[in-house]
This record gives sequence, C-alpha cells and structure tokens, in this order.
Amino acid sequence: MYRTDGAKSITHNSLHLIMRTAVSLVCLLLMVPLLGTFSAAEMTNDGTTITITGNETWDSANPIDLDMTVSPGATLEINDATTVTEGVTITVEPDATLVINGDVLGEDLDAGLLVYDDTEINLNFGDLSETGQVRIHLDHVIPSTAMFNITIGNETRDAVGLDQVDIPASLNGTPLVVEFDIYYFFSTQVSSVQALHSGSGSTAIIDAEDLDHIGGSLKWNTASFALDVQGTLMVNNATIGGADLTCSGTCSMSEATATGSAPIHVTDTGSLTVDASVFEGSRTDEDIIVHDTGEITYTDTSGTGGFTDAWIRLLSQRVLHTNAGNITVHATGLGYFGSTLDNLTDESGHVNFALSEHARIVEWVDGDGVYHEEDAEILLTLSTGWGDYATTIVAPRIPVADAAVPLPYINVKSISMEDNKGYTNMGLSGDVIVENTGSAAASGVDFWCYVDGVDQDTSQLVTSLAPGETKTIYVTWRTGTVGVQSLECQPLIPSILKPILDEVTNVNGATSQDVSWTVEEEGESQPWLIFALVVLVLVAGAWVVSNQAAKAAIEKSKANQEAEPAEDKSYLEDDEIDADGVEEDDPESEESTSDVWG
Repeated sequence: MYRTDGAKSITHNSLHLIMRTAVSLVCLLLMVPLLGTFSAAEMTNDGTTITITGNETWDSANPIDLDMTVSPGATLEINDATTVTEGVTITVEPDATLVINGDVLGEDLDAGLLVYDDTEINLNFGDLSETGQVRIHLDHVIPSTAMFNITIGNETRDAVGLDQVDIPASLNGTPLVVEFDIYYFFSTQVSSVQALHSGSGSTAIIDAEDLDHIGGSLKWNTASFALDVQGTLMVNNATIGGADLTCSGTCSMSEATATGSAPIHVTDTGSLTVDASVFEGSRTDEDIIVHDTGEITYTDTSGTGGFTDAWIRLLSQRVLHTNAGNITVHATGLGYFGSTLDNLTDESGHVNFALSEHARIVEWVDGDGVYHEEDAEILLTLSTGWGDYATTIVAPRIPVADAAVPLPYINVKSISMEDNKGYTNMGLSGDVIVENTGSAAASGVDFWCYVDGVDQDTSQLVTSLAPGETKTIYVTWRTGTVGVQSLECQPLIPSILKPILDEVTNVNGATSQDVSWTVEEEGESQPWLIFALVVLVLVAGAWVVSNQAAKAAIEKSKANQEAEPAEDKSYLEDDEIDADGVEEDDPESEESTSDVWG
C-alpha cells in the first residue's frame, strides 16, 4: 500500500503483526479464568467443607476453619504453622496422604496437671514484687472428707471447701516450690498457677501444660479437633496440638511433638512408627493405645511419664472358643494387674475370660519406658461321667481364639455273634470290639445295644479305654421276638457330652450279622428232657441210698448205746466177786497171783 494525502503508510506485514498480537492478548485474557480454575481444582471450598483433590502445598499460614477431607490419590503438604478451629474434623481417606512439616494447633487447648501426695511444682515468675500471693487454680471444690494441704516455704493452706488457694510468697525472682500433702482418693488437677501482687509488674499466669513439676501427670481433658487417618500421615519435626488422632492407616512421627494430642489410637488395621519424638500430656493414662493387632514401633521417644504409660495394647475383647459347653475356665495373671477369673463356657463352648479393661491390656510400656507383658494362663476342665478332662494354655493375646480340651473318641468297631441262628428266650453269645481313637482315656464306658432303636436284653457291657486302645468285650443277647434281626451297640454318652456327640463317638455304632430267631420245637427239646430226667433219677437214687445208709448207721449207733450199760454192770459185779477172792476156774488169775507174790 502507498501513502495518500500525507497519511502514514501502513504495510500489510505490520498490520498482520498487530492483529496477531491483539488476538493473543485476548486469548490470554480469556484463559486467565481457566488457569484459575485449574489451580483451584486442587482444593475446593463450598462454604461447609474443604476438599483436597490433587497435590496441594501450603507454604504459608492457612487456617482450617471447616471440616477438611484429603481425597484418595491426593496429597496435602503443610509447611507452615496452621491453626484449626475447635470442633473441626480432618479426614485423610484411603490412598490419600497428609504431610505435616509445620505446626498444626487447635485453637482451644484444655489441660490440667494431676497432683498427688508429694507432688511438687517449681515456679519462678521473675521479679514482679517483693511480696504477693500465688493462686493455685483447682478443677473442682475439695470436699470436707479430704485432706488437702498446699505449702510454699513456711506457708501452708488447707484447700478443703475451695477450688482456688492463695498462699503468700515472695515474687522477686526467688524460685518457689509448691508442695502437696494429700489424702484424697479422687483425681485433682491444677489448671493454672497465677501470681498476685501490688507491684508494677504484670500478673503472670502459667497454664498447666507449662508447669515444671515432679510427681505429677499432665492430663488433657478434651481435644480441640479430630484427625482421622485412613490413608497416610507423616509428621516431621512439627507439633500437633490438641488433636484427637486416630490411625487406621499408616502413620509416622519423626522428631515430632504431640501436645494435648494423646492418646493416639492405632486401630486393628493401623500402624504407627514413633521415633525421637515427645509426648506432652494425655487425656487418659496412656500416650498411645494400640487396639487388637495394630502395629507399633516406638524408639528414642519421651512420653508424658509418671502414671501415664507410653503405650498399651488393648484388646477389644478376649473370647475363647472351645470344643464343649460347661467347661470350667480358671484364668490367672490376666492383663495389667495380673487378675484372676473363673467362668464357664456357654452351650456353644464360648467364654469371655476378661471382663475388665485392665484384663484386656496384654502388653505395655510404662511411664519410665520399661516394657511389660502379661504372664497369663488358662486352665480348662470338663467333668464327665467318663472322667475329668483338662488342659492348660497360655492366654491368647488376640480378641478371639480357639482352644480344645483333649477328649476320648469311643467307637464300636464291630459286633460278631457266634451263630446266625438263635432260639427265643435263650442266650446267644458274641464279641463286641470297641476302641478309643481320641486323645484322652475314658473309664466306666457303658455300651447299650438295640434293634431298630429298641433296647435289647443283653449282658452288661462296661469297660475302660486308654487313648489308642482296642478291646474285645463279650455280650449275651436274648430276645423273645421271632425273625431276622441284627444287633447294634453304641456307647452311652454322658449328658454333658451330648451337645458334642459327633466329637466323642461314632453315632452310627456297629451292627452284627443277621441272626434268625426261632421258637425251639418240642422234638428238638426231647434229648435235653431225657437227659434231665436221667440226671434227676440218678440224683434221686443217690439220695435214697444215702438216706438208707444214714438210717442204718443211726440204728446201729442206738443199739450200741443200749448195750453199753449192761457191760458196765457186769464189770462192776466182777469187781465185787474179786473182792471176796479169786475164782478157782480162772487159770489166768492164778498165774497172775503167783507172778505177783512169787
């Protein structure tokens, strides 16, 4: 193009460049909202909740005043101090990550120093005034039934009837020691200590969490906010203050400080690694509570101390599933205090053998950092008609466990009758082979026999069986029923074992071969009758002969007895004759006389 009327010429190329630049600027202006949209897409705030959906980094203070969720696949990294409004819940969902490199502090922290007999608090308010008072704030009014004396130097005050105690003291920078002399069974907290004076210095207040003490225990009463970790949490060289922290995912604390954020709950599915960290106060008697089979690694860490355990493992329940009902359960050495429990299994063989929370604490690290574990065992005893069966086990350290009392297993292996024919009302013998394939002996096992479920007239079958023993016992079977029958024998099960019948016996038992029972015919009985008659005759004949012989002997004896008096009399008469002289016709007498006198 060419210049016209003095006007500056504009070439085609220049116009093209200008137009392109203008279009570019318009495009950039149009894209600004879009860029903002892409940036904001990592975090949304709808006025009620905050949601992290991508990778978000906070390098400056960013208060959290609404419930916040870190979504699956997202990561939030906090690098600067952040405050959390009271009552807010922060949720780290599965497959989400929260990294805390800067302090995260609740706005309202509620702590108290538990004091006991001989607890001491060390104070130094600085140089405020030569004289003044130290006011000690307590969490409740001390009742008249308590003994509660507080001493500073030579000044002692009785706290009965008060929830704050004023004690004269020098406030000129001299270190002060507050001593407690207590006989009171309920916990008492010092919420703060205040310096009162008339000088120009300001009034100083030291909160419970900042008190320097010996023999006390810092306790946090309520949490300021909740932190629910289902994914991953990493706390690095930062402080978490006033959090109610639950870890059901993977949590780690390295060179971190938990102030008013204890106890940390590690669920059954969670894990917590704590290294070179510090715990300052807990809302319970533990800094960390590991539930059931949750995992913990605890190294080079300073806990709250005192009566507050560094960590405990707390089981949600302690239930034992056994193999029989009515088993006596005697547990000793359970839990934190080594308690004892006696109980019975229910009809299903189940029993809860830890009824208190202390009995469910199976391992712990105390306030001095010393590791402990329970030394508990359980005696299970089942008393039956076959004997007493017992076993002793180490108390399981899981919520639900299985245990079994050794029992016999009685089986009728076979029944063999001596014949496959029998006569009604006459005995038929047989062999019954029984065995015990269980792990315990059985004594006084009574076996009963049946035909189609009807009791039979048999000899008594009672025996004892050691584990693995097989015996043959003998049976005599009588029946008045004609026909083909087979004998079935089973052990008589003690009533206490009937609910677990299948575990102590073969319910099918064993069955003999078929036996054909008939009524004995008359012809078949004649030989026996003849034999019986012959025997009867012989017995009768022998009796008659014996009786006749006895009678003859008696008569002969009577005759002898009658003859004996006559002989005596004759003998006496002979003596009388001899008295007058010797008979002439008796040569023996003469010979005898001549022998005497000759």
